[in-house]
Amino acid sequence: MKMLRPLLVPLLGLLVATSSGCIALVAGASVGFLVSQQVLPNDVHTAQVRLDVDKVWTSVNETLSFFSDPGTELEVQDYPRVIHAAVGNSKVTVEVEAQDMQLTVIRVYAERYFTNDNETAETVMSKILARLDD
Repeated sequence: MKMLRPLLVPLLGLLVATSSGCIALVAGASVGFLVSQQVLPNDVHTAQVRLDVDKVWTSVNETLSFFSDPGTELEVQDYPRVIHAAVGNSKVTVEVEAQDMQLTVIRVYAERYFTNDNETAETVMSKILARLDD
């Protein structure tokens, strides 16, 4: 039983993660900082990353400044950490929240013509995660 104990914790964690509907990444995957990623109701894309909230917040600000529509400005609120931006004619909102030391949650949702814009939210989240991986 002592030899199986080290295997039980990761397996139990994987079982809990997959049963809650999120995508769990196994250690050693290409994106080592990503803990989980899921899409909640109303097309809210969330990612939990193993990085400091200040680093994530800075990176999200930079990413949205690069990808926001030309001639528009970001609406940045430092507490709680929320950014509103126009991306591809959609209104995008990104929330960054510290859950613990070195554990941060990112939420992205987008709206176009008063309906949820899943495609834009997914694109913005992937750009944020790609920039954090640099």
